[in-house]
Amino acid sequence: MKPLIDTQEFLALSSFLNYQLSGEPVNWRGVLGLIIKGSLPPGDEEILMDTMAYLEEAYGQQKRRLGPLAILHPIRAAALLVRSQEQPSILEILTTLLHDRHEDIRQEQYSPETWTHLDERYQRLIQRIDANANWFLHERLHYLTKMPGQKYHEYLGNLFSKAQQTPELAAIKLADRLDNTLDLRIDLHEFTDSVHCFQVIFDTIFTNAYKGLRLEHAHPVARKINGAMRLYQLYKNTVLLTLLRTAGLVLPEYGGKLLHSLAVASIREAQTILLHTFAYHIPDPADQRALLLEVMTYAHRDGFSQISESGTQRLDGLFTGHFTFDSKEAKKQGLETLYQDKWLMGLSAAAFLVLFASFINDSQFRIKGIEPAGIFPV
Repeated sequence: MKPLIDTQEFLALSSFLNYQLSGEPVNWRGVLGLIIKGSLPPGDEEILMDTMAYLEEAYGQQKRRLGPLAILHPIRAAALLVRSQEQPSILEILTTLLHDRHEDIRQEQYSPETWTHLDERYQRLIQRIDANANWFLHERLHYLTKMPGQKYHEYLGNLFSKAQQTPELAAIKLADRLDNTLDLRIDLHEFTDSVHCFQVIFDTIFTNAYKGLRLEHAHPVARKINGAMRLYQLYKNTVLLTLLRTAGLVLPEYGGKLLHSLAVASIREAQTILLHTFAYHIPDPADQRALLLEVMTYAHRDGFSQISESGTQRLDGLFTGHFTFDSKEAKKQGLETLYQDKWLMGLSAAAFLVLFASFINDSQFRIKGIEPAGIFPV
């Protein structure tokens, strides 16, 4: 199956949307044309354009961590959802556009006057859809909202439990995570973009003549999201895909396309991290071979199919030791420790290659020990 979008197409979509959003005033019909290839009933088009205009006012000049305007995320997620199916419903598109509203647009962020204005504008907007659609919209937004203090696995467990009745919820969450994963590349452009990771792996393991990656550039400057933080996003994707599989959801065809695309995007991100680690931090092909063989041996022992406790192998306890945290401060310290351990960074990147390839190749694959109640060694 071909993924819905590749990295270059995603970057192009982001660029075109950003250009449209920089206009004064914004040409919302032009933005809508980048989301939907085709036509909708005029009334539906007006509602979608007014929804995006509301989001633009609510988000203002807020930016995502890597710099792009915050409003890009819900618009791109909607575009990805639309790409996955022939005739998306306006309810699904509206839900995707507004999926972060309860988390991102909160009363305490605004002056009383501004909040009253935004709330009145939102109420006028939703009153234009029929009562049933309005009810379903807000039910779905409730389940798509991660509450303060709620653990990620608990949030996903609740979401996928509801998705038993409303599978569209799972598809929208997949579109959300697909955009978040592809968005990691907005900050990253280096020589590894032109290198074929699996060719490097083959040459490293099977040939003695391979001399390693040839560097033409110095190490890139430090970024707001470093390699360890990127690995954490891949960890979140494995939790999502596992809990989705555990729930036994029967996804619609377009949901399967989104799942496949998320796994492919995650593989590409893991490849980038692995190549970067090899090029700048573990440059000796002999060391690279040892690292890859360590991961391969662990995979052949079926070590990645379940959560494990810390043990004699460095990959033992990978998730519980390096990706699950009780607080934001513990997460910050834990990921910094991971970032400083380049061998473990390489092991983790290669491990995620194995995991996402397993999700693609086995429709029943999941990681035992990842449950809505928590992450537990088996």
